[in-house]
Amino acid sequence: MRKAPDMNERGRRAAVLARFFRQQPDRIAALWRRTRLASNEVEPRAFLGQLDGLVEAFIREVGLTLDGEESSPWSRTRAVLRLSPERGARALYDEFAALRRCLVDASEVLGGGDWERERINRAVDEAVDSAVALLQRLKDPRADGPRVPFGGLVVEYFERPSRVKRVPPDAKYGRPAMH
Repeated sequence: MRKAPDMNERGRRAAVLARFFRQQPDRIAALWRRTRLASNEVEPRAFLGQLDGLVEAFIREVGLTLDGEESSPWSRTRAVLRLSPERGARALYDEFAALRRCLVDASEVLGGGDWERERINRAVDEAVDSAVALLQRLKDPRADGPRVPFGGLVVEYFERPSRVKRVPPDAKYGRPAMH
């Protein structure tokens, strides 16, 4: 019969998880990017995610939270958040949902328990709420600001359609003129 791990074992596992998040956030970020790109919902123009500039820094701060830091990891994250009004809140929710899955999966693989999962979920919830509130403020300056402030730089990401006009090879006049 297997015994439940004692407090020392849980503490050791939590320390391993926190150290992994702090020292190797790029591994979880790479998993997040692969997950995002593999989903059928990502449009070709959306290869660069709104969270791409901050995911490693945020994961590192979540690691500090798992190590006992009390303040919000979202407020400590020093990175660039690109918000796209064209993509809207749905795209933000999708990116954060994929990040949450990756963080929780990594936690489970490395032996994290309910306490770690609760901390991860709280950190992601704060980040989602803040990012969506910031997006709302881009659309309407009178909207309420985020409850938990973001510690980095927020920029509006403009997406332009391609200006290149494609001519089918069987066009009426043959090849397009080159100038």
